[in-house]
Amino acid sequence: MKLTLKFLALFVLLLCGAPLTRAETYQIVGTQSSTVAGDLTRTVTTVQVGSNPLDRFLITRVVKNMPSNALKGTLLMLPPLGSGFQNYEVGDDGDYNNSFAGFFARRNFDVWGYSQRVQGLTAGSCESGALDCAAMAGWGLQTIVSDVAFIRQQIELAHPGEKPVVGGLSLGSIASIATINAHPNDYSGAILLEGTLYDENAEVRAINANFCAAFENLLANGVYYDGQGTPGFKLLSHLAEVDPNGLTPLPGFPPGFTNHRAWVAAMSAPPLSPTTPRPGYNFLAGSVAEDKFFYASEPLVHANIRGFVDYVATRTIRDVSCGLAGERTFSDNLHNFGGAVIMFAGGHGFGTGMTDTAGLLSAAQVTVNYREEYGHVDHVFSTRHLHEVEHPILSWLLHEVGGGQ
Repeated sequence: MKLTLKFLALFVLLLCGAPLTRAETYQIVGTQSSTVAGDLTRTVTTVQVGSNPLDRFLITRVVKNMPSNALKGTLLMLPPLGSGFQNYEVGDDGDYNNSFAGFFARRNFDVWGYSQRVQGLTAGSCESGALDCAAMAGWGLQTIVSDVAFIRQQIELAHPGEKPVVGGLSLGSIASIATINAHPNDYSGAILLEGTLYDENAEVRAINANFCAAFENLLANGVYYDGQGTPGFKLLSHLAEVDPNGLTPLPGFPPGFTNHRAWVAAMSAPPLSPTTPRPGYNFLAGSVAEDKFFYASEPLVHANIRGFVDYVATRTIRDVSCGLAGERTFSDNLHNFGGAVIMFAGGHGFGTGMTDTAGLLSAAQVTVNYREEYGHVDHVFSTRHLHEVEHPILSWLLHEVGGGQ
């Protein structure tokens, strides 16, 4: 049942960067718009940073066709490490209206999103030499913070004087923390879904100190990206979906494991060695013996994983691990953020690390939704996610943030 250390250690932060050495020029190089869900306009903007063709990212905006002054506010959603803004566009039964983005756009919020610079890179293109991927050496949390600052400027152009709400899942939550840490006066609120880079637990810090050192060693030896972890999980999910009862061909699982049981094991069984950021951590609550998840909608999980990117940047993982080990580069100014914050934490996800982070937000109004039995992504993939995530966030936006204004 034990998967390789590298495989789990990388993926554990997918659903969970060194500072730039010089100022780069940001330039919008392309924009495409389409209609989704009947009357929502979806606009994707490509932004080039500097001259290296790999240094580009996407801004996605989803908004109802209505006068700007009738909108209730603006959300800026940051993605998990293994995905892009498409993470927030996956709805139950393929219904865009039931996706996170569709839910809030349908309720008159202007929804913006960021997709990292790895978006669109095809598996094998770096390893084969088809692309020179050395640029990834510098793609860390500071890269994300800088890219998000540019998006914030575009939101200001669309809605002068408005302070948006920033948020995200896993790395998206972590990047939101880094963003409000760097720019505490630019946002009215933050939505933190299961992700932090601060934890007071000594065991957690010790585990992540080892990860931090390992990723720094990879960087020192010219390993700037991983191109195996996310494609591997896409394959695992695909086999479980299309041939659940077939014997898994993937290594690392006991003889006789079906594709579905292997998938349940990878997502819900605690690993046999410390390859996760916290003791007792898993992605989804479930049972290998019963071959099932307890709370998650399997079709929703599969649909989300199908949208995974093929690469993750080593420096980004390094920054998260080192933060959890005690580095305060991206969390040392949180006491100056005075907006509203809503947190979602699972006892088998980032757990009490989220409440430790709440303690740093001493000037903020913090609401914590904590479920001890949940794994890292049970909140967002729950069969009741609309009642457990979207509706509570909507109520919080309307009553604690004032509609996002």
